[in-house]
Amino acid sequence: MVGSTQQPRPGDDRPRPPARACGGFTLIELLVVIAIVAMLLAMLLPSLSAARESARTAACLSNLRQAFLACRIYADENKGLGPALGQPYTAAPNWAVIVQQYAGMAGETLDELSTTRSVLSCPGSRAFYGRPMTRSYAMNVTGHAGGPGNRGSYDREGTTAHVRYDSVLFPTSAICLLDSAVAPIDGVAPPSTRTASVIDFRSARHVSERVGWMHAGRKVFDVAAYDGSGRGLRAVPSACEAPLP
Repeated sequence: MVGSTQQPRPGDDRPRPPARACGGFTLIELLVVIAIVAMLLAMLLPSLSAARESARTAACLSNLRQAFLACRIYADENKGLGPALGQPYTAAPNWAVIVQQYAGMAGETLDELSTTRSVLSCPGSRAFYGRPMTRSYAMNVTGHAGGPGNRGSYDREGTTAHVRYDSVLFPTSAICLLDSAVAPIDGVAPPSTRTASVIDFRSARHVSERVGWMHAGRKVFDVAAYDGSGRGLRAVPSACEAPLP
């Protein structure tokens, strides 16, 4: 009869397994469930990691484009000359100070304007260095590093060096801003929360030490070109050695 309890037959003395509680799990079943969950997580983690990296890249490119736009507006207001490339490093018209001021932040010096939440900081830099960064981008200063064949010197105290934005050849490919890395600096180095702020693509040392390979497993660095477009690069183009006007 359905629902009746089975009684042992007369003469059947074999041991019976204990009755199983309704709705319970055996140890084997629990281990199987845990194994399935672990397999699903192993399958999903690469996708989640890729999605997180895609989000960081999108935010980084947006930051670079906004920073370039601030520099472009400054150039439009100053007869085509962009912000200072290097000196003075912590005050206007340095490019990083101009970007922050044009973003509406209050302050006169880079220390006053520095924050971990601004367009000057790549979202991937925190994961890269394991600490919040207040600046992780650099300005391309090729052709303005002093010496023969250069229009000026970004690092000479008492002077400023500027790019003539309206005279840039091939603005779709010429790099204006890019991810940069913390690197050894001759002279006064920036705080550990700021990466190198200038990169001369004619300097092998700058290329090897200062380009910030922040994305796609440290294989890609993001750039903003002089037409305002942004993209990721897996190698430093040889055309980057062309001097900026």
